Amino acid sequence: MNADRTFWIGKDHNICEDFALAEVDSTGVAYAIVSDGCSASKEVDFGSRVMAMSAKQSLRLGGYKLTPEQFGLDVISNAERVVRQVPYLSLQCLDATLLAAWVIDGNLTVNMFGDGVLVHKTKTGVNLVHIHLTSNAPDYLSYHLDPLRTQAYDNLEDNKKEITIKMGATGEVIKTTLKPFTPYTLTAPAYEGDVIAVISDGINSFRKPDYTPIPWEELVDEFTGFKNFEGEFVLRRVSAFKRKCLKESITHSDDISVAAIVV
Repeated sequence: MNADRTFWIGKDHNICEDFALAEVDSTGVAYAIVSDGCSASKEVDFGSRVMAMSAKQSLRLGGYKLTPEQFGLDVISNAERVVRQVPYLSLQCLDATLLAAWVIDGNLTVNMFGDGVLVHKTKTGVNLVHIHLTSNAPDYLSYHLDPLRTQAYDNLEDNKKEITIKMGATGEVIKTTLKPFTPYTLTAPAYEGDVIAVISDGINSFRKPDYTPIPWEELVDEFTGFKNFEGEFVLRRVSAFKRKCLKESITHSDDISVAAIVV
């Protein structure tokens, strides 16, 4: 197995607020983690890193045995302890999504807190999961640290977590919804040659030169169409896409991050 990741600043940002981690550790566990900080909150570039590192730490200490809800609470609790050690930082710096995928003994687990995209390439096709909050305000794990913020989020009108699932083998498209604060979770076999990637919602922000939006589905291969899986395979793929964007005057307003595992 191999794993790699990269992140890329959007044109509307002064600092990249996304972060990603990917590794195959010494025990043979592979993980891919993406965290996307909220632009409306302060120091979320720091917070997204803390969230991703906290998820990594949780997995290393056996967090993969937890339920999705327990895993999320473990991650945010660990992140809270870190932030409270840093003077002048608010816990709102942890306003960030968390997409985490890992493979252990041929089994894939994915927990997605907030919005973003999951890609699972298999021998039979490419399965896609796209998560969108109708309020455009993701349900951050950090809200669990403040009951008042949780209540305020719950009071948002017409706020739904929309899930679009596209099955590569059959072409079937499944649309469903989840209540906010309910993580999207997936478990499935992971076979040799499978590719699993998590991508932040910045994939929705790409525009052609005339500002026409580029559908996220059309961009999946730009981020996961790997030529080989040696070394920094994600960085190479995204670097090639960056060159294409410059050549064709394609822009993206939001930061974007991607982390991937090849089994």
